[in-house]
Amino acid sequence: MMSNSKIREGNYVEFLPSGKLSFEKRWKLIDNAQETIHLVTFSFMNDETTHRLVNKLLEKLRRGVEVKIILDQIVNKTTFVGKLLKRLEKNGAELHQYNPLGQGWRIHWEEGHPFKQLMRNAKLKLKQHFHEKYMVIDGEEVILGGINWGDKYAYGGIREEAWRDSDVYLKGPVVRDIQIQFLKDFYRYKLWERTVREKPRSRYYEFVKTIKWINSGFIEEQFPGYLKNNKPCGTASVAYMAHKPYDDEELPLTNKFLELIASAKEHIFWGCHGIRPPRIYGYYLAEAVKRGVEVHLITCSKKSSKSLMLNGLFGWMYWECTKHFRYLLENGIHIYEWQPKGAFHSKNLLIDNTVCSIGSYNIARGSTYHHSESNVLIYDPEIIRQVEAQFYIDLKDCREVILSEIIHKLPARNAFDRVLHERDLMIDKELIPEEIFNELLRKNYKRILT
Repeated sequence: MMSNSKIREGNYVEFLPSGKLSFEKRWKLIDNAQETIHLVTFSFMNDETTHRLVNKLLEKLRRGVEVKIILDQIVNKTTFVGKLLKRLEKNGAELHQYNPLGQGWRIHWEEGHPFKQLMRNAKLKLKQHFHEKYMVIDGEEVILGGINWGDKYAYGGIREEAWRDSDVYLKGPVVRDIQIQFLKDFYRYKLWERTVREKPRSRYYEFVKTIKWINSGFIEEQFPGYLKNNKPCGTASVAYMAHKPYDDEELPLTNKFLELIASAKEHIFWGCHGIRPPRIYGYYLAEAVKRGVEVHLITCSKKSSKSLMLNGLFGWMYWECTKHFRYLLENGIHIYEWQPKGAFHSKNLLIDNTVCSIGSYNIARGSTYHHSESNVLIYDPEIIRQVEAQFYIDLKDCREVILSEIIHKLPARNAFDRVLHERDLMIDKELIPEEIFNELLRKNYKRILT
């Protein structure tokens, strides 16, 4: 369902299938910013690229440009950028660090055993992340996609060890939707900061139920100065979708991607750094193959996954992916492993020649159920052609996984046999297959908040 988005006509779109192309555009937009720089990211690396960004933002702050940033706090603890962030704040930038490590641990003695509460809170810390990546400049221009800030992203297409990733540049009516979403997020996150200071026992998942009034209409009324006319300037039809499982208690991108997979007639191309889909995606992809649809998934190889965080969390990321291979391959889904040294991090989805999606959403449980994501759906023949062409370029640097060649290496455990998750209940009921729906009715699922 697209309840939180509308298709906007008349947009100008540029596909940016490398860090080189994206950062050339990013630096130019920041240099030309006159009023506002609104930036969201999953992570900043403590390296040359991020230092360059910080220096540019400091210069813009000195010139009176407003800088607001939303980032995932826990991940950025691991990249040691605290001093850089403090420099920005000291010079006037406004930051919100999502889901801080120090919050959410208080015990509510009236709710049972403290150890169980601690385990629940730890699971929330591990699962609830702000994974979005976009930047709005002066309310007029946007870059959005899967690329964070750091050398391994910026040198994509230049250095072998850098990552293969994608962004998209947008101008036109859809930019207003993205600007409104940023303002909505920043307002409610700052309200949460104030709430938890005044009432330290507050819990975020209870807080969000009380702020449903913070909607697009409220933002338009309260912050009209940020919203531009955004007249049509191109020919592309684009829908922006914000996916906020813990903020909005909905799974709009999951619902939409399931709909798109169900609608496919010819082919599906999809990629990310580690394909770890939950059971419902496995079912939908297998059903697509039964209808005669060719399904192609690109993911990291064992070698390229080592360039991910902490060597792919010491090998776990690739090992976890392989637990999904048997089912997918047995059901006729093609899997291709990226062979270059740097990771394959691009998350593009292509359905036939009708629509493509570019953004931060992964083929994984995190994005399906837990992570805050931002994607655009693009209904434009030329951009769709470019995205499809890039998939074929990428496949030249991949090796197809053949079940008979790797079956003896696969883990014995099939990831699709795992118990369902309580958050499967958040998927639109008409999209849930009967087998999964019956399990949910029997309450055969893992729980965190229920």
